[in-house]
Amino acid sequence: MTIGIRTKLIALLTLVALLPLVACLLVIVVGGRSLRRDTFAQGMLAVALSEGSVLRVSLGMDIEKIDIAMQSPSVLDMLSARDKPMPFEQVELIDSSWPGLDESDPRVQAVLKNPIADLLQVIRVENLRLAELLVADRFGYLVAATGKTSDFYQADEKWWFSTHAKGRLRGLVAPVSFDESAGVWSVYVSIPIRKDGKFVGVVKAVLDVSRWIGEGTRTVRDLDASVMLIRGDGKIIYGPDVKPMERKISQFEGRIVNPSGKGWRVTSDGRIQAFVPVVLPPTIGGLEIHTPFWKLIVEIPESKAMAGVYKLSMWVLLVGLCLIGLIFLVGLVLVERSIIRRIRLMEIATHNVAHGDLSHRIDVGWAGKRLLGEDEIDDLASDFNRMVEQVQHSHLELQDANALRTTFIRIAGHELRTPVSFILATARLLKENCDPGRLAKAVRAMGEKAERLNEIIQAMFKLMPERGSAESLQYEDVDMTELLEEVYTDCKPFVDERGQRLIIDSGEERIMMRGDRAKLADIIENLMMNAIKFTPDGGRIDIGISRELGEYVAVSVRDQGPGIPPEDQARIFEPFYGGGDVMKHSTGRVGYLKRGAGLGLTIVRYFAQLHGGTVRLSSGPDGSTFTVTLPLSPQPQQEHQGRHEAAPGPHEAEHAGPEDG
Repeated sequence: MTIGIRTKLIALLTLVALLPLVACLLVIVVGGRSLRRDTFAQGMLAVALSEGSVLRVSLGMDIEKIDIAMQSPSVLDMLSARDKPMPFEQVELIDSSWPGLDESDPRVQAVLKNPIADLLQVIRVENLRLAELLVADRFGYLVAATGKTSDFYQADEKWWFSTHAKGRLRGLVAPVSFDESAGVWSVYVSIPIRKDGKFVGVVKAVLDVSRWIGEGTRTVRDLDASVMLIRGDGKIIYGPDVKPMERKISQFEGRIVNPSGKGWRVTSDGRIQAFVPVVLPPTIGGLEIHTPFWKLIVEIPESKAMAGVYKLSMWVLLVGLCLIGLIFLVGLVLVERSIIRRIRLMEIATHNVAHGDLSHRIDVGWAGKRLLGEDEIDDLASDFNRMVEQVQHSHLELQDANALRTTFIRIAGHELRTPVSFILATARLLKENCDPGRLAKAVRAMGEKAERLNEIIQAMFKLMPERGSAESLQYEDVDMTELLEEVYTDCKPFVDERGQRLIIDSGEERIMMRGDRAKLADIIENLMMNAIKFTPDGGRIDIGISRELGEYVAVSVRDQGPGIPPEDQARIFEPFYGGGDVMKHSTGRVGYLKRGAGLGLTIVRYFAQLHGGTVRLSSGPDGSTFTVTLPLSPQPQQEHQGRHEAAPGPHEAEHAGPEDG
């Protein structure tokens, strides 16, 4: 049973009309949820990136400001003056008694009341994030501080040793820890103090984490999201309602573990988390900075972020139901007018072409009359018209090819049958004749006919389209002047037979080119033989060779023949075309106005094209001149890969070429 396209399209449209409702439900339940989650998560990531940048910038500025302040002349002079270490026993005594000393003790006052200590107090007042600052000299002795520290000797502290780094001198940002002197969870920064490139001391700044990070929440799309800082092992350094270093963040895996990883995720317990690294640049103010691995996390419960989606889903459902009915009605009209009607027109056109009407075309003017403009059906109609045009063109070419084949058969039958018949007849006569003289004469005649037969067959093979040796150019360096002389030597017996003069003008310069020597010889020989045949007995033939602009060589052959009629010049290169009735040509080698099979000039043009050259013709009542122009050097793809062109067809003739083949 055949079902019409109208029925199929209407049935399909009816089915598709139900899909928008399902699609709306999917958008509500899945698409809307995913879109809201993705959008919200991207907003959280933007907040996290901003907060992470603020933390990096603020910490970097604190380091840079402290480093600059420590370059004060008073600081450098005071530290430079401390150039001798204290006795070990004295240092050990002070350090052991330091925790029990009162701030009023002169030794403590010497640390709290000096120019460097005053400068540290100014820095602390200006930056409330700093809970404590202290300075130790090159030997690790405490020089100045903003408050009484827990010990006096600092060289045995890890931060002092890491900052000095055995003379390497680098800045250190230590992991978060509880500072006993300041009594806060802190990040301490230690920076080497240098004078004229020499190490004179270390400054340590204790940064209060709570003041550095600030409040534990951030606003993301009018919702409060929690902010946490975690270290490299996943432990929470800072977060709302979380005691530092007591809990590890859940699902510490994937990109969040990567020190440079940033992005967002949804955890298995239903939380949307955006995470970014907090890493200082490797150098600040020309000083190498060593920092730990931190991640800033902004998180919010997924249910809190998705609350508004469900209210939106009801409105989408109501609007979708209304749109389905409208789309169905509009779709019926569009299917009928924009699809079915045009397909029927194409069906009619296909039917007519299938029954032989190759002139039928589809009117593609319908596209401009429709509101929606062109679409794939219009492209299909245009392609159909082009296809029919190509079929029609191929049909005409096939007719021409059939005509060429018929011509070939007629000429081959005429041209090949004559020498074959002669050879057969002579062979039968030789059976009955024993006269040596007549036998010798007959053998010579048979040889001439066989040679003629071989020439015709060889000419045909040169134009065979099977891509044989005719299209495989064997490139070599060719002396064109020498090649011209060789061809002249081969043709001289025919010139002498006709009593003609063959004049070669090769100039004083020898011309070298890259080409196929055998095919170049075929070009010159065919042109010479044509000139010999169409020049009267005793006439003159001029052959010239010269360079042309653009690295080309030109070979010209001029005869004194009757010229080529204008109506024949356009077809002179076609295979088997010899002018006039193809069956009225005459066989022979060099007899005056002898016409061959019509292949010689086709070979000339074909071999010239294989070399990337051209053939020109100038003809008049006093004779014809044929000029072959060839490049001295082939293109790289010609020499290394060969040029594979189709053999010349009946419609490929140029308005240039010799008189006959």
